[in-house]
Amino acid sequence: MSREKDPLKTRQAAKKKVMDLLARRDHSEKELRTKLREKFSDEDSLGDLVDEAIDFAKDNNWLGDPQDLAHRMADMLHRRNKGIHYINNYLREKGLPSVETDRDLELEKALSIVKNKYDEDYKFSREEKAKVGRFLASRGFDSETVRKVLYEKL
Repeated sequence: MSREKDPLKTRQAAKKKVMDLLARRDHSEKELRTKLREKFSDEDSLGDLVDEAIDFAKDNNWLGDPQDLAHRMADMLHRRNKGIHYINNYLREKGLPSVETDRDLELEKALSIVKNKYDEDYKFSREEKAKVGRFLASRGFDSETVRKVLYEKL
């Protein structure tokens, strides 16, 4: 007894999956496409199925403006003290546009990370400054911000 798939039920399942994903959190169109392709990878008309589900979300205004979504995600990452390189790379992976950097905010975040890690009156040796610089770079801060923290603020 071979079990044939009902294309109508499959389309409904794809639409339901889009609703479930968007109910949990905002997703970019690229994220939705990736997740739907993974979920329905064994379907014959995968491209049409994914396009139809994405169009369903767009018709219901569930997919927000990519620029707005990028700014909201960037704000979330700013609160986690991530650097601008990290943030823009994260947005690129999600298929969203990059955001502009605010130099003062970047400097403030980098300083707060260093102050959380070390005492206020800590004397940094040359090796320790290099270690702090590598740490900030790994958090996604640009070289100008790292330089300012190391040579002007410490």
